[in-house]
Amino acid sequence: MANDEQHTPSAHDDNAPATPSPNRRKVLTVLGGAGLGVAGVAAYAAQASAGPGGSTTNTAATSSPTSGSTATPQCVLTAEQMTGPYYLEDEKVRRDITENRPGVPLALTFQVVDTKTCKPLSNAAVDIWHCDAGGVYAGYTAISPDEPYDPSKADENGHVPNTDETTFLRGIQLTDRKGKATFKTIFPGWYYGRTTHIHLKVHYEGDVQGGTYEGGHVAHTGQVFFSDEVADAIAKLDPYAKHTKSERVKLAEDRTAQSAGAASIVSLRQVARGRYDKGLTGSIVLGVDPDATPPEAGGRPRPSDAA
Repeated sequence: MANDEQHTPSAHDDNAPATPSPNRRKVLTVLGGAGLGVAGVAAYAAQASAGPGGSTTNTAATSSPTSGSTATPQCVLTAEQMTGPYYLEDEKVRRDITENRPGVPLALTFQVVDTKTCKPLSNAAVDIWHCDAGGVYAGYTAISPDEPYDPSKADENGHVPNTDETTFLRGIQLTDRKGKATFKTIFPGWYYGRTTHIHLKVHYEGDVQGGTYEGGHVAHTGQVFFSDEVADAIAKLDPYAKHTKSERVKLAEDRTAQSAGAASIVSLRQVARGRYDKGLTGSIVLGVDPDATPPEAGGRPRPSDAA
């Protein structure tokens, strides 16, 4: 980290150590391909071998499309992580979450897999939120991305009250029959004490009402990450290069990324070979038990489960 003063995580800090419980690491064998495309399967296998700080050979390869696969992947429960302080409820159900925020275009596809059946899970609500190219979150534009997280501003659940009503780079999509939900967004920037990442929740058994997702329960809370090679290359482009007051934390230095493991790294492909500025497509598989309501990393029960 570039800052001489090490960021000290609090109990509610999403950069605090997170140790997934053993049952979240249980590996189940998939019978057949379970409809997972070769991009998700091959990338997952490569990432599992390379680790979070490994080579990006398979994360920013070519612009050529990839079709079906006969490979048999593994079905894994994705590790739970902390929600972090900047989650907001009642986000819009929408594909395009950019709201004209500048940055490298990213078409990001999540595929949700039911780990009990190892089949794609349809009608799951993938809820994502991330900072913009300058490290700023919608709803929190009054909070500097270059200052340490201040736990005194958070409630008992680690949530910080929002400072405004902006909504950029937040949204929800329902998975289709292949378990997929795709967002049109931008490659995230970074902020003090964290590597480049996207937060997410998977909701289940709710429904869409008035353009928002209502009811159901949270079956998974997590974060996904990006290779250092790609993130460092994009950090040199505008508008990311204008963010100079704090440096991006590497994967190996981010406690949350390390606890999440290799399966949390998004597989990326350049739209135009050798041109990050032209955009990226990304994909990642989330293994979820749709009937579960697991506690977040750190053992804290979800607010709705608290007595």
